Amino acid sequence: MNSTTTLQPPQPPAGTDGPSPRTSREARTKTAVAVVAVLLVAVLLVAVLGLLGARALRAGGDDPGRPVPQSAAMETALGVRMSRVAVVGDGGLVTLSYVVLDVDKASRFQADTKHPPVLRSEARDGSTNRVSLMRQGHVNRAGATYYFVYQNTGGALRAGEDATIEYAGMRLEHVPVL
Repeated sequence: MNSTTTLQPPQPPAGTDGPSPRTSREARTKTAVAVVAVLLVAVLLVAVLGLLGARALRAGGDDPGRPVPQSAAMETALGVRMSRVAVVGDGGLVTLSYVVLDVDKASRFQADTKHPPVLRSEARDGSTNRVSLMRQGHVNRAGATYYFVYQNTGGALRAGEDATIEYAGMRLEHVPVL
């Protein structure tokens, strides 16, 4: 049994000639205006949220465009270039990263476990020199990055602020804390 059903388009109500072309055009115009308005609101919402997100990141100190200052005197004496200070471990730890420039001098710097660099907050009276981890006994490579892990004693350093690194009478100031 094969049967074919043909659907007829809906017929206008009796006594009318159907929608006028003008009414149909007006309805399409209103729909188009509504769609454009919704899209415009969506674009504005995304733009505002993007700006707020960018502002929150900057306030958090995570500004990769801000360079770490350098000290030729420190680099010459220690054989390392300080490259980053970051609060990690839910605020309880701080890492001090450095790049080895001179292997012999860097090995002496790293072996000085009795006098680690002091990290001092520039925003308040707080500092830390309690190194939790100093990797020793390995061969340093020029150009490689190594780090110290400090206990963030009393929350001395906070992301978004600046710190000073002190070692053997030398100071490197205005280091951004990430």
